[in-house]
Amino acid sequence: MSGQDSQKTPVKPTTFRMPDGRSFYLYGDFEGAPEWPWLEGSTDRSFSHRRWHALRREWVVYSAHRQSRTYKPPADFCPFCPGVANGEVPLKDFSIAVFDNRFSSLQKDAPQPAPITGLEDLPVASAVGNCEVIIYSSDHKASMASLPLARRELLVRAWGDRIRSLLDIPEMQAVLPFENRGEEAGVTLHHPHGQIYAFSYLPPVINAMAQSFKEGFDLCALTGKKDYVVADAEHAAMLVPPFTRFPYELWVVPKRRCPSPDKLSDAEVRDVAELLARAANTYDAFFGRTCPYVMLVYAAPKGFEDVFPFHIQFQPLLRSPTKMKFVAGVEVGAGSFLVDILPETAAQHLREVEV
Repeated sequence: MSGQDSQKTPVKPTTFRMPDGRSFYLYGDFEGAPEWPWLEGSTDRSFSHRRWHALRREWVVYSAHRQSRTYKPPADFCPFCPGVANGEVPLKDFSIAVFDNRFSSLQKDAPQPAPITGLEDLPVASAVGNCEVIIYSSDHKASMASLPLARRELLVRAWGDRIRSLLDIPEMQAVLPFENRGEEAGVTLHHPHGQIYAFSYLPPVINAMAQSFKEGFDLCALTGKKDYVVADAEHAAMLVPPFTRFPYELWVVPKRRCPSPDKLSDAEVRDVAELLARAANTYDAFFGRTCPYVMLVYAAPKGFEDVFPFHIQFQPLLRSPTKMKFVAGVEVGAGSFLVDILPETAAQHLREVEV
């Protein structure tokens, strides 16, 4: 990589403390000084806990307090819009805002739960972790597909900064930024945003991926497989992996193995940011409608920095313009996914899309 390509622009947020104890970070430019007088004196705290699922051999997190979280408010009362009464972002304008989720599934100070009455032998554990909301824009109608390149670059850098900061907490083992797009993907607030979860344990999917990379699987090698590459850039590629579980999956993979976005050069950040919009726009053009998807931002969990490559996975929830990809009984019950289109065929279809 040339000297210019290896240049890395640091990003540092402006940090505030909300009256209820939550952290609030602003990346990029903003107008105004945030104040939350409606949160003064708020002391309501609820905690989650984990129970061990003996048959699946994985932890399940229980957060009963989340049943009362905000659900599909009118656009005029969106708590993520600037200037909305009693909103989360009391500013005139902002670029990217990150703050602790008011209805968090995981808490940094979650206590050890008491045994379950009558099931004292059932393993239980604290749900130590952290859940943040990351808002991409002050514009309620923006999306990953419409954000300007500079904003998407700032988003990639903000992901990197939050991943690094959260993994600096001794208890945290893995961090997963993600976005649910569309009501079919479970969205209850339509303002453009994602979430960032930090875990004090390795969730099963991240653990399985980490073990695969430790055993030598080379994800970056897929960026050179032309039958699967949909869009190629100098430092990253957008591709359909040869082992998709959802029809028309797209992954954004840097060509150089990097554990986290904060380790990317400016040139790599630019290419990743370009391909983020390319993926969203490709889906919308291919399906002829706004495509619901889940976007997963994978970075190396603690202890796997030397083997785990940062990359981004898009899992679309459509298999045609009028047909949803529902997770079927055999997929839920057996974990064996059924896909109706070959990955190489999907890659060819998506390569032909004009965006």
